[in-house]
Amino acid sequence: MRRFVMRSGLAALAAVVALAGCEGGNTPSVSGSSTEVTVHGTVTYKGQPVTEGQIQFDPANIKRRDAKIVSAPIGKDGSYTIKTLQGENTVRFQLPTLSKQDFGVASASFPYDAPAGDSSFNIELTKPNP
Repeated sequence: MRRFVMRSGLAALAAVVALAGCEGGNTPSVSGSSTEVTVHGTVTYKGQPVTEGQIQFDPANIKRRDAKIVSAPIGKDGSYTIKTLQGENTVRFQLPTLSKQDFGVASASFPYDAPAGDSSFNIELTKPNP
């Protein structure tokens, strides 16, 4: 009986250790940072710069529910510069011209884990498959 209890205890311990290892593996960490960072880059579609519209970074997640969405204009050369919070962000767009031409492109969203300091995030938009 004592061996059964010991084996059961060891099996339970092994399961807890295995589950703890899975949590930090491929799952991105959820940031609770309130540090502001700068992100810059270009937005292109079919290899050409997107020449108008807005880019939005949404840093809200389960740890930062009160974080505000920030937006910045996309320049005539496809470039943008935006200040957001360090850590996980969801990037979205408001692209009036592409919305009319290729329905669905403007509703694209991308994850971006904004590092400390200045960073670059270039985005190539593609039309979603029907």
